[in-house]
Amino acid sequence: MKKNSNLSVGQAFTKAIMFMNSGRFAEAKQISEEIKRVRPLSPDVHNLLGGIAFKMGVTAEAANHFSRVVELKPDHNEARHNLAKMLCKLARWDEAATHFAILTDTAGNDVDILMNCARAQVKSKKYNDAISTYKKALEVHPSADAVQTELAEAFLKKGDIRRAEETYTTVLARTPAYAPALINLSVTRDIQGRMDEALDLLKEATRKNPNNATAHTHLALALLAREQLTEGWAEYIWRFRQTDTSTLHDRFDVPFWEGEPLKNRRLLIWTEQGPGDEILICSMVPDVIRRGAKCSIVCTGRLTTLLKRSFPNVDIIPREHVVAGKVKIPRVDFQASLSHLGRCLRPSIDAFPSKDSYLQADPNLVKQLRTSYQAGTGYPLIGISWRSANAKAEVEKSTSLQDWLGLLAIPHLRFVSLQYGVFSEEIKTIKESTGTEIIFDSSIDPLIDLDKFAAQVMAMDLIISVSNTTVHVAGGLGRPVWTLVPASVGRIWYWLLERPNSPWYSSMRLFRRSRESNWNPVISQVIQALIGWRQSQR
Repeated sequence: MKKNSNLSVGQAFTKAIMFMNSGRFAEAKQISEEIKRVRPLSPDVHNLLGGIAFKMGVTAEAANHFSRVVELKPDHNEARHNLAKMLCKLARWDEAATHFAILTDTAGNDVDILMNCARAQVKSKKYNDAISTYKKALEVHPSADAVQTELAEAFLKKGDIRRAEETYTTVLARTPAYAPALINLSVTRDIQGRMDEALDLLKEATRKNPNNATAHTHLALALLAREQLTEGWAEYIWRFRQTDTSTLHDRFDVPFWEGEPLKNRRLLIWTEQGPGDEILICSMVPDVIRRGAKCSIVCTGRLTTLLKRSFPNVDIIPREHVVAGKVKIPRVDFQASLSHLGRCLRPSIDAFPSKDSYLQADPNLVKQLRTSYQAGTGYPLIGISWRSANAKAEVEKSTSLQDWLGLLAIPHLRFVSLQYGVFSEEIKTIKESTGTEIIFDSSIDPLIDLDKFAAQVMAMDLIISVSNTTVHVAGGLGRPVWTLVPASVGRIWYWLLERPNSPWYSSMRLFRRSRESNWNPVISQVIQALIGWRQSQR
């Protein structure tokens, strides 16, 4: 221990703990690293380094240290518990579930550990294991509303609607005002197609729990999906009060816009909930500009170049810079979120513009990409995207590329992958097994640069995609886009319930999955529509 060579290992350890507890994390880490060089196999020093890394916000490093502790000392339950929690933060659910399960063997009566174990098992789609774990928790607390409600949710995710319904009903018979059960039973009714009952349950949840932000937020989404926009926007503001909200609602000390005149006044619009939703919010920026406002937009960094081209007179500010305090926001008169803009500018379906193209792609890159992809064939370019990365509904919103084989077999078309993420191997497998070619352009990554991606989308003659960022980019550009919409779970409010088109994007056509079937009937409809579309292009 160079800097602390005059201290014993015990003294250095005590000093590191003192620094950690007083918030001097860098110094605590330095001393702990010096101890580790002397005692590399000490579980205690790795446990200390894990705690320091956690307090410094370096979750992956914390997980590595806690993992080393349990390797060195498998019965170190505190470190294993901390490791499991770090793995949850890293969304490594399968590993987290494994460590929680080990803990339940030694702490079987600890309901918190059992619940966390079951939650990780649900996240890793081990529904039977989760159901068993929740039942163990109920052996300790047989009347625990939270445990039974989460058990019901596990049944629901497994597809056992009857058991889910029975379990929610049991909870509500005992505690009629229990909001989580009312909300989740509403989801169950939605899945069953009992839409009026689903809405009534959410209204009951807010009536019995008037200050429950989650209940109000769910009600907002249900009202918006049913085209009750004025009421929905008013309820949607409740999302700001949710404990896990990630909006910027409390960042700026200026009043929210409530419809006041905007001429010669500056409106700050901040976006939220991912690029797709951000692009949807930007559909209302032209309305704001027409009202004479000066405008600033806070958005995800990878959107800034595209929005600067699309709105050259608007101040575009990367959200990351705002959160990090790296940018000074210009003086503004009002701020607005999606719900404030919607309430003032989209109070009804009639308030939507008939044409809503507002994004502008790089015309030179569009031309270059189109020429490259067509390769002299003159065939129409069909952009496809088959998966969603939505954290809450990825499975329900996504398809397999294998499901698209019938569509890909239609001749005299050139298919281009617009799928974000790493799927080149899946595309390669399709080529090797069927001979079907899907153009994959590795020079464009929408997870890094949405401006180049917009040019790629604009180069297409038609886009066919599941509900993800791709369809929002296409809709914002005004390109023809066909969107595959889930039936219930995973269906986002802005696709509404029954419409074959979208009021948000006039160039979009919606293909809706029915509640009782898989994606095959929807894709069959798309195939027939594409055959007809191809014939109309000749």
